[in-house]
Amino acid sequence: MPVVHAAGAEAERGAAKPPRARIYLAPLESPLDLRVLLASLTRAGLPAPRWVPATRGGVGADEIARSFLAGEPVLVPLSPPRSGPDRLARLLAFAQQAGAEVDLVPIEVLWGPVERLPSLWNLPFGNPYDPPEWTRWLRLFRRGYARVAIGLPGTRTGLESETHAHGDKLALSAFVRVQAVKALSLAQRRIFGDRYKVPRLLVEQILLEPSFRDSIAATGATLGLTRDESLGRAERALRELGTSHNLFAMEIFRRFTHWIYTLAYEPEIDVDPGELEKLRQLGRRAPLVFIPSHKSNFDHLALYSLLFSSGFPPPHTAAGINMAFFPMSRILPGTGAYFLRRSFSDDPIYKESLRAFINTLVQHRFHQEFFIEGGRSRSGKLLPPRYGILNYVVDGARRHDIGEVLFVPVAIAYDQILELAEYVRQNLGDEKEAESFVFLLRQIRAARARKLGHIHVRFAEPISLREYLDRTGDEKLVVEKLAFRIANGINAVTPLTPASVACSVLVGAGKRALGEREFEAQVARLLDYARERGIGMTREVAAGARSAVDTATRALSATGVIERYDGGVEPVYFVAPTGRHAASYYRNTAIHFLVGRAIAELAARAELADAAGRDMRAFALRLRELLKFEFFFAERDGFVREIEREAQLLARERAVPLAPLLAASPRILLDFLESYWVVTETLRRLPVAGPTPSAGVLRRCHEIGRQLLLQERVQSPELFSNMNFANALRLLENLGAAERAPAGFRPGNPDRLDELARDLELLIRLARD
Repeated sequence: MPVVHAAGAEAERGAAKPPRARIYLAPLESPLDLRVLLASLTRAGLPAPRWVPATRGGVGADEIARSFLAGEPVLVPLSPPRSGPDRLARLLAFAQQAGAEVDLVPIEVLWGPVERLPSLWNLPFGNPYDPPEWTRWLRLFRRGYARVAIGLPGTRTGLESETHAHGDKLALSAFVRVQAVKALSLAQRRIFGDRYKVPRLLVEQILLEPSFRDSIAATGATLGLTRDESLGRAERALRELGTSHNLFAMEIFRRFTHWIYTLAYEPEIDVDPGELEKLRQLGRRAPLVFIPSHKSNFDHLALYSLLFSSGFPPPHTAAGINMAFFPMSRILPGTGAYFLRRSFSDDPIYKESLRAFINTLVQHRFHQEFFIEGGRSRSGKLLPPRYGILNYVVDGARRHDIGEVLFVPVAIAYDQILELAEYVRQNLGDEKEAESFVFLLRQIRAARARKLGHIHVRFAEPISLREYLDRTGDEKLVVEKLAFRIANGINAVTPLTPASVACSVLVGAGKRALGEREFEAQVARLLDYARERGIGMTREVAAGARSAVDTATRALSATGVIERYDGGVEPVYFVAPTGRHAASYYRNTAIHFLVGRAIAELAARAELADAAGRDMRAFALRLRELLKFEFFFAERDGFVREIEREAQLLARERAVPLAPLLAASPRILLDFLESYWVVTETLRRLPVAGPTPSAGVLRRCHEIGRQLLLQERVQSPELFSNMNFANALRLLENLGAAERAPAGFRPGNPDRLDELARDLELLIRLARD
């Protein structure tokens, strides 16, 4: 069997040296691996241990120390003991007491093919990279299926100088094991490639960390728990979080992800290879944290397949506990995903364990991936950021003095969204279907039903954490500014798709149908507007207005979103009555590019109509305040400058004159403003005596909104959105117009409610014009 040395390890076979203490550290879970290691060391001319402390009983401490210090090599388990004495710590203590140097050599048997990738045919025989014991004998005689890897060795004094564990034999033992794991991981990557950077003994390393144990004990004490009870709960939490990366699972999952997303989408993901190469180079010098937009369950599947196929090691990915159903609960941990509980604010031990887990990932410079929005966006817009995991990453980088961490905002766009009908139902008040094996089968069946076009992936410029840490010592401010920049980074690189372009124009036209020439002319105007601002586009959109219109109408007419009427003088296009919510979803994927212009035009109209004499700037800032939970606006001064630029552009267009740009007209804000007005009217009618449950408030919003729509006091059927209603409630609470209690909501300051209602009524009236 070949013995593969890490760079620099070949010196082990140099000229004869005086014998000195030597410890081999190796995984010893398999009896066959132990026999292979001993035989391979002897055949390679390396000093082999004649005995192993794990298997030799009845030997006194004095005899062990004497033999060990005389140069008899020792083999100890790489994994720390779950209970009982730590043999490595005992041997290191012997050497410390005698002032003797010790060579520490990590070594293991690596199984699995190198020249070819595993396939599903391997399943009956188990994981080829960690085969069952009974198949190891068979594989041992197959050429290229097994080899012994020796990691870069170290010395006791060298490693002791790198740690603060002077005199603490357990701490030194833990540090030596960490370094051995790193050395073996490097050796494994030299053999199998860079994509196989996987964690080993991560949970064990955390549990052995004295500062973690003390922190958990202190946290548990506040709950009335003993130290052992607290550590037991922490270990359960960490093992729940811990991943079980293995090469076989990663390769099988890559094939599964490619198969499942190609059921609904084209096999080739639309991405710039140059962006991938740039990230690959950056990933060699700093850990990358991928933060994608979250619009579909296909997001992680597509990104995983793309990164793994491009040679990236699979990132550690935060997944909701709702995804821990069979078979995903068995598959995902093997690919680097860990399941997060939905809520853990009432479990400080779990929170501290999660912090330590993510801190350790940062410390060891593993790539990571998480969705900053928390859950999937049911509206098409980017959701407000959740700070939890981002906060732990920043904390880990600061605590371990990591030189650099790069955050990579990722926009994942789709020509069409598979789950869109489900999102519409949920926004109209239906309950979300729980994820399960049956749910997965239904998704697969839906994906097989029709092709939905391409998946488009765009990477924004990586964001350096070091820049933010150098600017300020306020960690909370660092996290908030980072989250805002990440969200803006995702929005900035989101490409215009045929669906987003066509729906932006048709929703901007309201209920009016557009003739073919006018439709194409409006799309052309929108594309010119986008090119002037450097907004990205998919290939079909970049090809021109005709291509974008043809692609969009062909795809969206098949799903009932856009209709075409040919019975008149010329064909006309309009959003189908039953497709308003779907069209608004696609419009919302691009609305962040257009909202500034819409606000500038609406504020200019409001200045002329307001009896109180407020100017355009005042109304623009009022709209910024009203919509701050919907969009990511620039800081106040930057926002005002943006609005002034758009106002000047509008004035020049009127002077030419040019037809209004429907996709960026004030009408695109109408469904948000009408949703907010409905919520305001609902709050005014709630009982003041006690809070109304949140579910009851949302239900009442739908009921009152339905009445207002029938009376034509509101015009947008798409205003019925639980997402919009929830954001409106946040705004009313923020303005003091509503009060939140644990049991629900009650009306707040009546003057604030009246003021808000008056402004919304004015803005709604003007947005309709």
